[in-house]
Amino acid sequence: MDTRDIVEIQQLMAHYGHLVDAKQWLRLGEIFSDDGIFDVIAYDAGRHEGLRAVIAFFERANHPPAHHNTNLYVYEEAGAARALSKYAVPGAGGKMFGGDYKDALVKTPSGWRIRERLVTARWPSPEK
Repeated sequence: MDTRDIVEIQQLMAHYGHLVDAKQWLRLGEIFSDDGIFDVIAYDAGRHEGLRAVIAFFERANHPPAHHNTNLYVYEEAGAARALSKYAVPGAGGKMFGGDYKDALVKTPSGWRIRERLVTARWPSPEK
């Protein structure tokens, strides 16, 4: 990957938060690949495979009012583009939740897309 790829991936990650906060579910194809996976098993919310399933999940999920992404690290592993970042979201009663996004990325004719996003809960630990 060159610097341009890294900047485009950083823009993709920022765009994610803005689309989700605006509830623009039908634009998630600008973020996820057609075969994209969104894994939120950490919050007992399942693993959603394929863009249609990801959109359907977002349409019915209870979302926090804001998504903040930070500490984005873009790297290559075994010839594939990866990203690791932190997220923080406000919850009910002013309680904050946070953790990691671990992403596998793919370059499509339309630009970089998330092929798989694994959500890891760090604080507070999700209640099981």
